[in-house]
Amino acid sequence: MPRYCRMSLARLSACLVLLAGVLLSQQEANSPGTLRSDAEREVFLRNGKVIKARGVSTGINNTLRVTLEDGGITHDASFNDVDIAKMSFQTADGTELNFKDSYKFNIAAYKLDRLIGLNMVPVYVERSVNGKRGSASWFVDDVQMMEKDRFQKKKAPPDQERWNDQMYQVRVFNELVYNVDPNLGNLLITKEWGLVMIDFTRAFRLHKTLRSPKNLVRVDRRVYEGMKKLNQDDLQRAIGQYANNPEIQGLLARRDKIVGFFDKEIAAKGEAAVMCTAPGH
Repeated sequence: MPRYCRMSLARLSACLVLLAGVLLSQQEANSPGTLRSDAEREVFLRNGKVIKARGVSTGINNTLRVTLEDGGITHDASFNDVDIAKMSFQTADGTELNFKDSYKFNIAAYKLDRLIGLNMVPVYVERSVNGKRGSASWFVDDVQMMEKDRFQKKKAPPDQERWNDQMYQVRVFNELVYNVDPNLGNLLITKEWGLVMIDFTRAFRLHKTLRSPKNLVRVDRRVYEGMKKLNQDDLQRAIGQYANNPEIQGLLARRDKIVGFFDKEIAAKGEAAVMCTAPGH
């Protein structure tokens, strides 16, 4: 075979390898798993076309599981359009004044989670589905069970210390936002035994006191520093669309109590006994 033919075959082979690499890269780019950043997921959740919507069997707010498609990428989201405000409301714990149950608090919780560096709440955005305005959250794919299932089955996590450190942060956050409905069905467990918090429609109460101070045990250093940095202006910019000024004032007052509690604990017991590093930090 002439030399130029051998050269052409070599070049052709190289081109085929390069083309295969390009096609693989394009395939990976179109995979939902590559939408890893919050910004990418926010854009997808806002712009994705609804190609399927169906109800879910859990929860009381008629949450929908919707399948979205945008740019060749398909992924599911959870959609909630509840938005109720009442002067008083009878709950299982008694009568609650200034009651609110709103999808807007889901978005506020996500924004606040990122402000303090917690990263345990999935991406939430505001959008419309079937003509209704609500919150859409990135559907967590690698969930193995809900915490209520783990609790009922008495299944122990493989790393108890890691589990405890995550649970401590869940409790700190629920105190910060004054979540009156932190039920075990709103806590997801991934296949890697990471915890994901969902559903904050009954949070962000006006109270300036903590709901259950006994829930404060240990705090992640990054979360602790993140809470200390919170201020009115930053919160107004981040969550002002979803929480009003009295709700933000209540949040800051509770932050002061949480940080003050841990400051005293650190002074009395030392950082090693109070601070921890939650998974992912």
